[in-house]
Amino acid sequence: MVEDSVKLAEIYHLLSPVRVAVLRDLGKLRVEGGWETYQRGDEASIPYWIALLLEERGDVEVREPKLTDMDIGKYLMIERRMKGNSFHTLKERFYLEARELIRKLKEKGKKNPENIVKAVKVEGNLSDIVRIRLRKILNAAFLSTKIDEITEKLLPEERGLLLELSTTIQKWFEGVTKAD
Repeated sequence: MVEDSVKLAEIYHLLSPVRVAVLRDLGKLRVEGGWETYQRGDEASIPYWIALLLEERGDVEVREPKLTDMDIGKYLMIERRMKGNSFHTLKERFYLEARELIRKLKEKGKKNPENIVKAVKVEGNLSDIVRIRLRKILNAAFLSTKIDEITEKLLPEERGLLLELSTTIQKWFEGVTKAD
């Protein structure tokens, strides 16, 4: 079930719109509202997965800043400082972009070994962020308090985990404590 919520969150991110600058005439593209014509110089909002493909080809430029190794380091420092069940609000596509960043750094590492070192550091920082946030999610699920307040600061991947854990813990607790 957890794998399904992670996959669903990834699909959600890939389908969510992103602002792009159109660098070449694209003709008609199928988007949420139907077919749209995009010409060089246009600013448009298109699904993230299409934007990634078109950006790779040099047809568009995504206008949202991409996640960097420095961003992940900053997020880690902030997350370490936050106490209790406080969560820092991460970029909406944080996990998806972090995986993309690691993949690209490893790919670039074939030509420049410094990028492999960066990729290893990013992987370590990402793991640390996940562990810190997971500990807080587990604590929130166990205590089952203020889940609505907490979910506002969580990413879709984390919300699914919190709700699943909370439900499982509650059912287990009731199973071992209720006398019928």
